[in-house]
Amino acid sequence: MANGAVQLKHLNHVTTMVKDTKRSLEFYCGFLGLKQIPKQVPNPEITWLQLPSGVMVHLIETPEAPAHPRNLHNAYEVEDFEAAKKAVEERGLPIESSGVRYDGQQYLFIRDPDDNRVELCTRGGA
Repeated sequence: MANGAVQLKHLNHVTTMVKDTKRSLEFYCGFLGLKQIPKQVPNPEITWLQLPSGVMVHLIETPEAPAHPRNLHNAYEVEDFEAAKKAVEERGLPIESSGVRYDGQQYLFIRDPDDNRVELCTRGGA
C-alpha cells in the first residue's frame, strides 16, 4: 500500500438483483453473451456469470427486488457498437438514451427484464 491507500488491481464482479433467474439468463447469456460458470459458494440464490475479461456478474434472485434508482447501472464494453445497437433494435428493446462522450466513447442504455439499467459502450479515449 502506498501512503496507506489500497492498491486495486481491477474489477472482480458486480451484482444484479433479478426476480426470475431463468428469464435473466436468457438476457445476460443469450443476448449479451455472458458465460454461466459454476457456483463458487453454496448459495442457491446466486447465479455466476463471466465476461471474456474474467470479470464476473452475480445474478441474485430476489423475488421482492426493490426498484433501482435511475442512474444505477452496469456498463458492458462491446467489440462493435453498431452491431450491438442493431441487435438491440432487432430485439425490440427500447433505447433509453444514447450518445458520444467528450472522449469519443459511444454508449446506449437499455433495460433488462427486471428493469435494471444496462449500458452498452465502446472504450473511451481519455
